[in-house]
Amino acid sequence: MPNLIPSAMDVLKQFRAVFNAIKQHFQQVENICRISGAQLWALTVVVRQPGLRVSDLAKSMAIHQSTASNLVERLVELKMLKKTRSEQDQRVVHLSATSEGVMLIGKAPQPFEGALPEALRQMDPEDLDQLHALLGKLITILHASENDGSSPLAEITASPLTTSQ
Repeated sequence: MPNLIPSAMDVLKQFRAVFNAIKQHFQQVENICRISGAQLWALTVVVRQPGLRVSDLAKSMAIHQSTASNLVERLVELKMLKKTRSEQDQRVVHLSATSEGVMLIGKAPQPFEGALPEALRQMDPEDLDQLHALLGKLITILHASENDGSSPLAEITASPLTTSQ
């Protein structure tokens, strides 16, 4: 009778399939939009929530505030976003998309947030709970921290050319 328990290599192949699917989606984003998947995701969040602050963008994307700031700065350089200081408190900066940013969203491949968040949203809550628990165990074994995931997966899987521009 064959062994029905998957080996570590079987699971590794599954991880590779997941990462390859993510990478393929973000390569498509880069080819069409000429910005990274993380930049597209950030732009989309701002288009959906004009006036957002960088800290709110970071929370929306579950990333570190410095990572969100870097994404915003690049999108401002590309004239996709603009920053406006609050009239009430000059320390507060609100984000909004430019017309170029809105037009880019119109031609961008979906899902804007990336293939993985969309796939996770489609999972049954029980399966998602089990996956969460098992990945937590894997993170513990690796002596990693869930906070190590402060960069959007779109940056991790993107080509070096796009993220360093």
